[in-house]
Amino acid sequence: MAKKRLFNRKGAASGGPPMKRQIKAVVFTDFFGQPKNAILLYRFFHPEDVLATEKDVEIITLENVLTDNLQNDLGILVGDRLMILVEHQEKWDSNVAFRTFFYLAHSYNEYFKIHNIDLHSGKKFKAPKPELYVLYTGKKKDVPKRISLHDEYFPGTKKNLDLVIDVITDGKPGDVVSQYVEFAHLSKEIYDLYHDPRIAAREIVRICIERNILREYLLSKEKEVVDMMISLFDAQEVQERFISRIKSETWEEAEKATEARLNKDFSKREAQLTNSFNKREAQLKKAAEKAAEKAAEKAAEEAAEKTKLAEAKTTAKKLLANTQLSIDVIASSVSLPVAEVEKLAKVARRRPRR
Repeated sequence: MAKKRLFNRKGAASGGPPMKRQIKAVVFTDFFGQPKNAILLYRFFHPEDVLATEKDVEIITLENVLTDNLQNDLGILVGDRLMILVEHQEKWDSNVAFRTFFYLAHSYNEYFKIHNIDLHSGKKFKAPKPELYVLYTGKKKDVPKRISLHDEYFPGTKKNLDLVIDVITDGKPGDVVSQYVEFAHLSKEIYDLYHDPRIAAREIVRICIERNILREYLLSKEKEVVDMMISLFDAQEVQERFISRIKSETWEEAEKATEARLNKDFSKREAQLTNSFNKREAQLKKAAEKAAEKAAEKAAEEAAEKTKLAEAKTTAKKLLANTQLSIDVIASSVSLPVAEVEKLAKVARRRPRR
């Protein structure tokens, strides 16, 4: 069975870290903190190790190592490898190198305590080999593929201290890293679209499930993830954006300006709807007049045709009664079908002649 340890800073409150940091950290650490996902992450970095399984994974969740402003950090111990994975979401900065340094030092300190290693015994001990990664989900422009603590902070000096950290910005299509990066990008995109924590959180989960992004994880923890995302989109950021937008306007001025804009927009929209309605009404009236005109023309044509037919029948009857002309000749002269003239002849009790 996979192991999971929760490392806490000495002296930390027994109740755990502040809720704000705990919620922010949990989306990243909860997903990759599951052994079945952690082994996939390990295989992403070490595809050559085909023997490692979930049972070989030991999760190290780093809580309260630094301040509340730092979150989303995870340690994974597999065999003789200690992997420190730090998530960096915002604009890129090299301070993540020192972040990683502190987490690595803390992880080793806890490792020594757990394994009862005495650094002052004089006996050489075995320690897991460190592997340091930053999973960066912000904009990729000008982001290095690897950073060095020495080169960033102590360039041109003797290399007394250094850490080399690989920066990961994406994985291969469909793998666990690419899915998480897609989740992070979509989270920012959806929040920027809605600016409503609850709506955005639910939409993020719905769309990710629909697109098969972390689908199994989100289906099994949908409510928990929604709660995490709502807390992540805290009110402070929304308030700062609003204040920045209105700048020096007072609340009263902002309300008046908003009301004026709404009234203006309403009047404009009302005028547009009225104009559209009048145009449509005129079009319908014109169409109705045209249809009535066509109906009148058709009725007149039908009346004329009936009159013509009646006159032809009258003439045929007279010819049948007063002449010895054949039915064929009469039909031809009055433009009636022969069968129609024959009917008239039968009515007049006259035997047809050919």
